[in-house]
Amino acid sequence: MRRFFIFALLALATLALPLATGAKDAKKAGNISALEALQLLKQYPKGTFLIDVRTRAEYVLLGHPPQAYNVPWRFATNDFQVKGAPYHGSKAPVTGYQLSPKPNPDFVEVVQSLFKPGDRLIIISTQGNQGAEAADALVQAGFKKVFNIRHGFMGEVLTSKEHAKLAETLSPYFGLRGRVNGWVYWGLPVSRRVDPRYIYPPDLKRMQSFK
Repeated sequence: MRRFFIFALLALATLALPLATGAKDAKKAGNISALEALQLLKQYPKGTFLIDVRTRAEYVLLGHPPQAYNVPWRFATNDFQVKGAPYHGSKAPVTGYQLSPKPNPDFVEVVQSLFKPGDRLIIISTQGNQGAEAADALVQAGFKKVFNIRHGFMGEVLTSKEHAKLAETLSPYFGLRGRVNGWVYWGLPVSRRVDPRYIYPPDLKRMQSFK
């Protein structure tokens, strides 16, 4: 019971991480929907890989697409800020724990250690924004076939006030599933199994050093 309570607190803290208000497309990589991503994975099982660039906590506690490699684009921090407060030369986008102001400096190097330049790489993030940045960085690094999943794992927020009002009135999931078009929204497979083959390689190496 105590362990469940601790995990619940961690999950709530993860959900407090800042999310951008609207998903953006990658500029150099391709942009596809979650459904198109799953179709590619099924159509080309060899040489097609899914990279989950969310934080470690999101990957573990909220679940992830099966066989998705976790290589975080940005890291979760212990820095709790109020929305609008100064944060590393900018302003905190939300009240809550902030993401690292700069991308993971080892991101490209880790991906290069796992995949070939000609592999088809599909990037998924929380709602598409981090994925767009990560996908463009991989194209810049020489990967030829990179795709960002629009709206990511959780989906985009309801931006239409009319739509949100209808959802609040009619949907039993309002407040629980207030995002649309993402991996979860379409009911695509989600795993909470932590397989060492897919966790962030530096974490695995660090863990093995304790044996």
